[in-house]
Amino acid sequence: MMNLEEMSDVLKSSLGIHDNIVGVRLFKSDEEIPKDLNQIEKPFRYCSMVQTARLQGTSFLAHADHHECKGGSSGLGLEACPENIKSGALYFDKLHKCETKEIGSNIAANFPRVLPGSIVATYVAPLDKMVMNPDVVIIVGNPLTARRIVQAVEYKKGGRTTFNTAGIQSFCVDATASPYLKGEVNFSLGCDGSAKNAGLKDEDIVIGIPFAMMGDICTVLKEHYQGWDKFMRG
Repeated sequence: MMNLEEMSDVLKSSLGIHDNIVGVRLFKSDEEIPKDLNQIEKPFRYCSMVQTARLQGTSFLAHADHHECKGGSSGLGLEACPENIKSGALYFDKLHKCETKEIGSNIAANFPRVLPGSIVATYVAPLDKMVMNPDVVIIVGNPLTARRIVQAVEYKKGGRTTFNTAGIQSFCVDATASPYLKGEVNFSLGCDGSAKNAGLKDEDIVIGIPFAMMGDICTVLKEHYQGWDKFMRG
């Protein structure tokens, strides 16, 4: 079994990624949190935590009151979904993402959200610097990045890979809650919030991978990606 540093190296080398691969751990109790992890000093958005870990190598431990975006914290199970999201008001009145408030409520109702109150804190860090195994691994890349991940998944299990997104709550719901809950890789086309607040580029694809799948994915990429690239470019 590869360690976290080896996994990070394989993903970077096989996918041509120069930024950090990011790991996320969702703590169910304070007793699980290592004593040497320090709470961040001021509230921060979850998407910004992931992007800062990815681009600057910073690590973040944050309880609910240190999550600036309540949409993100509720998607991750730190607290209940805010009424303005649950009712559809935010998506209809402020963000203009839907034709009616009721449609906004339907969008919110279909998010894969971790059970409210089941998570006490999040730990976001570069994968190769994590002090424990993550629950989910997040990669930001391009369509070829996503294609190679799909090919690595299908190499072992066959079938087809599907993804679930709404163009809203990319990092928190699409790339973290969905793979955490469903145990399957999920792909996100990003969201306007992460673009505005965390610098996600329009051409970026966000990929969330359950940690349980990482061993197989990294092994397949290490052993086969060069052949795939040679076929494509040869």
